[in-house]
Amino acid sequence: MIEASVGAVPGLVPAFVIIALLLAVPVGLIAKLRGRSVVLPTLFTMALAGVLTVTLMPSSLGSEAPGTCDQGLPGAAFLASESAQLNILLFVPLCFLAVLLFRRPVLVLAGTVILTSAIELAQGHLTLGRTCSYDDIKANALGGIIGLSLGCLSLCLFPGRRRRRSPFTRRDTLWGSGAVIVSACAVATAFPATLTIEDHEATTYRSRAELGSTAAMQEWFAGTVTELLGEQANGTTEMRKPQDGQRRWVLRADTSRGSVVATWPDRKLVELRTVSHQHAADASSRSLPDTETRKSAERFARTWFPKETADAEARFEHPRNDPHTRLLSYRRYDHGVMTPMRLDIAVSTTGRITGLTTKVL
Repeated sequence: MIEASVGAVPGLVPAFVIIALLLAVPVGLIAKLRGRSVVLPTLFTMALAGVLTVTLMPSSLGSEAPGTCDQGLPGAAFLASESAQLNILLFVPLCFLAVLLFRRPVLVLAGTVILTSAIELAQGHLTLGRTCSYDDIKANALGGIIGLSLGCLSLCLFPGRRRRRSPFTRRDTLWGSGAVIVSACAVATAFPATLTIEDHEATTYRSRAELGSTAAMQEWFAGTVTELLGEQANGTTEMRKPQDGQRRWVLRADTSRGSVVATWPDRKLVELRTVSHQHAADASSRSLPDTETRKSAERFARTWFPKETADAEARFEHPRNDPHTRLLSYRRYDHGVMTPMRLDIAVSTTGRITGLTTKVL
């Protein structure tokens, strides 16, 4: 819920100041008119203003569409999340001050459940750039229990003018327990009735299983670039995530020795280009017979495109504009009609693959 930090959400501090003044000033005036202490009501309303500002301030960090809510992690697994830890801390001072102010711990607990549930419902229904999650409710409730416990301990140790040993009264326990039960039932009904409950964690794991780990992808692509361009190939690597409706990453390396484009997780080459000075080096080297040059290109094709070349027709050519390069082209025909499949492999007369153009994906 409070994934946004002060620096990540523009205007967070000014918004907090405005909301705190709007809440604290009238509450403080009412307390003063009634002859009561102004400190506790003012601090409580400021803590409430902080919660409302941090949780409902529009942000661009949320990624889920309105109308959905994440069911979260099972059990206490959510506690490992930094976001959950911040959510716990968010409600500790609010509930601590609420217990000191109202001296109704069980009712404060019910109010905590209602408040955090209302916030998550708002995040789920409104386009705030926030993500609704059951984990946030659990974290906020845990923070509320911690603050409540600290408040009760404080009342027992420092009762002040009210000489009551325990902050729990029969009336508070009965009314508070009823309120907790009613609010819990309302939450259990409102969320599935008004929002689509999704298991984002399971979706993430499924996606990782389909695409493979990022570390494995990086290792494979680095090895591929080294294999194709040599160990001296230094440059930049770009990895584009799958777009909507797609399942492939697009990997591109631009190096001092050329460029490579491939896809993951199918581990397919899309494009290969070497720089001109390598061509010049090939021109000064000893040329191989065309039979050996063709075998080199065919080995490359069988390694990277075994299925695509299995039933395709191959043609070996001498490009007119480059006497030191040969071109092995694969085409597939269906009842005499050429299909869109295309695979062109450029190989130098020294047997080194210098270029690749393909439309086999």
